[in-house]
Order: sequence, then C-alpha cells, then structure tokens
Amino acid sequence: MQLLIVQMLDGQHRVFDLYGEDVTIGRERQRDMQLAHASVSREHARLVWRSGGYTISDVGSNNGVYVNGEQTQETRALSNGDVIRLGHFELIYIDGEVPKRFRRLDIHNIPRWFAVGTEMHDDSTAQLSTKVMKRLLDARVHLEGGVLVFDDGSHMDLEDGVWTMGRSGADIPVKMLFGPDRQATVTWNGRNHVLTRLGRRGVSVNGQSVQACTLEDGDRITVGRSRFKYEVRK
Repeated sequence: MQLLIVQMLDGQHRVFDLYGEDVTIGRERQRDMQLAHASVSREHARLVWRSGGYTISDVGSNNGVYVNGEQTQETRALSNGDVIRLGHFELIYIDGEVPKRFRRLDIHNIPRWFAVGTEMHDDSTAQLSTKVMKRLLDARVHLEGGVLVFDDGSHMDLEDGVWTMGRSGADIPVKMLFGPDRQATVTWNGRNHVLTRLGRRGVSVNGQSVQACTLEDGDRITVGRSRFKYEVRK
C-alpha cells in the first residue's frame, strides 16, 4: 500500500492512491494532483517511481518542497511516514503499514482524491488524464458491482450504503455467542468498500484479523461465526 494523505486547506483529509506511476503536482489542472492555491506553483513537484519506492523533487517552485521540515533542493527518496509540505498543503507519505502516530486518521475511511460522484465543471472533464479516467471507471465498477455473498448463494448489493453487521437490528445478521449488537460496518469511501470492526475482535479477512480493510474481489470475510465473500460483478 502506497499513498499520500493530503490535508486540505479546510482541515479535511483526502487520500491520493499511488500505483507505481510518476505523479506531477501543481496548481494547474492538468497535473495528476492539482492543489489549486496561490501558494503552490503551476508545476511544483514531481514524484518518481524508482526501485519499488518514490522519490520527490522540486521542479522550480516558488515556495519550495519541504520533507520533515527540511527544504529539499535535489531529488530525495521518501520513507514511510515522511511529511511533505507544498505551499499551504501537508502530504503524508505512506508505504506499507501506517505509522502509529498517524493511525488516528483511519485512512481506510478517508474519502479518496477522485471520489465517484464528485461534481465537475463541464470543461474539466476534458482535462482528465487517461490514468485518472481509468481509476474513476474502476471505482465505478466497484461501486456498482460490489456485492456481499452469503453461504446460501444469495447476495446483497452494497453500492454506497452504510451497512451494519451484528445481532439484533443489524442490516446483515451474523451468528455470535458474545459481543456487541453491532460488530462491523461496510461502507463506501469513494473508491472501495471498507469493512470496519466495531468490537474488540471477531472480524477477519482471508484469515487475518482486521480493524479496517478495503475489500477486493474474492475476499473471504468472517464476522463472529458467519462467513461471507466479497465479489465485484461486472
């Protein structure tokens, strides 16, 4: 898992997923990540995929690129948990497990950078790059095709609902001897369906206990003593 957690000017956060592709960052709309503020140059910085990780470089910005408080004059390799400052924006680089100091952000449930359903002006759609459009289309497939399959072969369309899993009164009943009435939720974060545990234990994906997990096609879910399968039907 490689991504950037971006703190916006209003204090809210967005997740920009990284896919082993180079990323340009700047104020101009045609950048892969557009930070539309005067403190950011038209083309401010570039992330380059190299040997399984990312480097960052300043491409002639006015206000500089800072990593962990130090200005970066040349290309710099990024490490898990590095904090990048571009103008008034703060970006946290995640490569693998989320460092303890950032876990309070609950990144699985932070809206993605290009959330399905985000309104755009008519003239902006022509500016979307091919790779951004592909990600939007992939997210649409997950949104429309994501289902939870039960033991008897029946299924539930998840779409963008908020579904509770548990005992009495839950949207999705599960078999449990002990534990809270609400054991887990399944929600939509703008790109994936997310399974989040509410209790202390009793939720696993593919045999691994989880607190929160983005779901992928074929994942096998256990909640309490009930088993489900997540599928993306195209």
